Amino acid sequence: RIAQTADRAITLAQLDQLQLYVRRHCVEQGWSSSHRMEQGALDPETINLYDVVFWVVKPATVEDDCSYVELVAAGPQAPTWFVSHWWGETLNSSWRCLRQHSRDRELPDSAAYWICAYANNQWCASDEVGNEPAQSSFRKAMGKAMGTVTVLDREAVTYSRVWCAYEIFISLFAEQADAGREYKYDIY
Repeated sequence: RIAQTADRAITLAQLDQLQLYVRRHCVEQGWSSSHRMEQGALDPETINLYDVVFWVVKPATVEDDCSYVELVAAGPQAPTWFVSHWWGETLNSSWRCLRQHSRDRELPDSAAYWICAYANNQWCASDEVGNEPAQSSFRKAMGKAMGTVTVLDREAVTYSRVWCAYEIFISLFAEQADAGREYKYDIY
């Protein structure tokens, strides 16, 4: 187990394995949308994080009652970057954005991204997030990261989400002041 949620960042190699799993099983197993408003079969190119949590994260973690990162990591993985995004963005698009971000920033293979869906235990996410945003797992992860990368979807829905707005505000204003350091902010 990784006690501190803020230390449950995921590496690109671990995301590669998740992407590969989705590509292998999505169509083969006939996954369909987990949303009552959306019907139909899912596609590895368009599956979003809501459905990845439904089809992969929760089934994989139910027995151990843990986060996804706790299943795939050998131990704590402090975040190099915090990821601000919304769950409706496709897994494929997010993965491509983070791959490009890693190349552009010339990050080492050990660099890890803190992504809430994989870091928080989805069986008790409200406990890990808490009631006070400043004490949330999100804010604690931001405090350990060198910066935030916003994965921006084509419709910019990210900017309409309250949590994303909070994360961006903290990234641009509070984190630099609180930490007394340069905190980076990227958009992909």
